[in-house]
Amino acid sequence: MTLSYKTLLISFLGGFVFAIGLIMAQMVDPNKVVAFLRVFHQWDPSLALVMGAAIVVAMPAFKIAQYNTIRHHAAWDGSSIALPTKTAITPQLLIGSALFGLGWGLLGFCPAPALVAAFAGYWQAMLFVLAMLVGFAIQALLEPKMSSMA
Repeated sequence: MTLSYKTLLISFLGGFVFAIGLIMAQMVDPNKVVAFLRVFHQWDPSLALVMGAAIVVAMPAFKIAQYNTIRHHAAWDGSSIALPTKTAITPQLLIGSALFGLGWGLLGFCPAPALVAAFAGYWQAMLFVLAMLVGFAIQALLEPKMSSMA
């Protein structure tokens, strides 16, 4: 699959805006995330506001993409729009969600803020990203075996 310059530019700009938003909202600071999760001890509800704002922005965008998919309209770069179609709750989904929640709750990082913090030079985030990449590799090795068992 080759990507056009227009696709790469749109992807880069979207990622850049997202990264700036994470930095401005201080979501690259794991202490901020842990303070949100610590409901009964110096709780910081600001992450809920960030999540709410993200939903307000994302929901209309997904509805527009869904409408354009039904009408067979192309994306801004001319490519087709592919939305997720799976709705089943599988063991892989539950295990992945639990691992994500554990990592987020214990370390205060999730993938996007960890990448931003790693590129900003935080060694803890670099370690997290390294562990995340190892997890990706393990999943890639196990996926064929898990698929054949289903």
